Amino acid sequence: MYRLDQITNLHIELTTRCNAVCPMCMRNYRGVDHNDGYPLTELRLPDIKKIFSEDFCQQIQSIHFNGNLGDFSLAQDALDIIDYFLKYTSAEIMISTNGSTRSPDWWSQLADPRISVVFALDGLEDTHHLYRQHTNWHKIINNARTLIASGGNAIWKMIEFDHNRHQVEQCRDLSRDIGFKNFFLINDGRDRGPVYTRDGKFSHWLGPAHDDPPDIDDLLQEHRTWFMQETKFDWLKDRMGNISCEAKKYNSIYIAADGSIYPCCYTGFYPSVMHHPGNEQLKHMLHENNALEHDLQHCISWFERIEQSWSNPSINQGRPMICVRNCGQK
Repeated sequence: MYRLDQITNLHIELTTRCNAVCPMCMRNYRGVDHNDGYPLTELRLPDIKKIFSEDFCQQIQSIHFNGNLGDFSLAQDALDIIDYFLKYTSAEIMISTNGSTRSPDWWSQLADPRISVVFALDGLEDTHHLYRQHTNWHKIINNARTLIASGGNAIWKMIEFDHNRHQVEQCRDLSRDIGFKNFFLINDGRDRGPVYTRDGKFSHWLGPAHDDPPDIDDLLQEHRTWFMQETKFDWLKDRMGNISCEAKKYNSIYIAADGSIYPCCYTGFYPSVMHHPGNEQLKHMLHENNALEHDLQHCISWFERIEQSWSNPSINQGRPMICVRNCGQK
């Protein structure tokens, strides 16, 4: 499936730490403090240098900093790591962030022609916080303005919800006025259900509201039980065609914040420790994939096991649900 000299694109999670409490993020449960087994960790500059040698960096064409669980700006060595890749690669760099940490001066240091910073701005001041909990809309806008004024490239990414749909054109116009290079709207389907505070108190609904919100303890129990249901993958049976692997197509790898290597971010939810859909299948395929302990070529060798599993017609035992869900063809 992979040879080291074929890899041209990197997707990097620098940290699992985040200031936000987005209700549909896997680092919490509907806003409640709940860790399903992921480690609190990050990659430092010496780790990056160990994993990605100067010679290897020469072949890299693009780098995307966007964690499954954490925000780029919370990594201690984020700017130093960017400088390392700017020096030893010719890659275009994209950074995805909620943008609600650090000082404006910190963000201005990302003003480089090869860097694009994607700010998650889900509406205007009165709606943004309903999904991006514990972020500050004005702070994000100020950080973006400073980056732009310093000559940087800022992009506005907005998730569409029922509660902010009426503001799409206002946000688009504001993005032009401020100087964002681009504005794009997405709808990833994570837009329904109750939202709670960190301590489990009901806050509000995403999508249609109901009279009586469920008790958070009942929801957590249902959440844990769902992972054990044998029928939970039945809805994927219409996607049993070929796997069109995007990681293979784009010669990319995903590096998690503990140094472990995966084909993509979908497979990178810490299979050996984290309670996440599909991880039970992947953990049996893993083999010495931490690049802080083994060389990079050795760490990607386990990818062969995933590719071989695609020819196995059994969802629950062979073909990984993660691959079928995200790259399976109907």
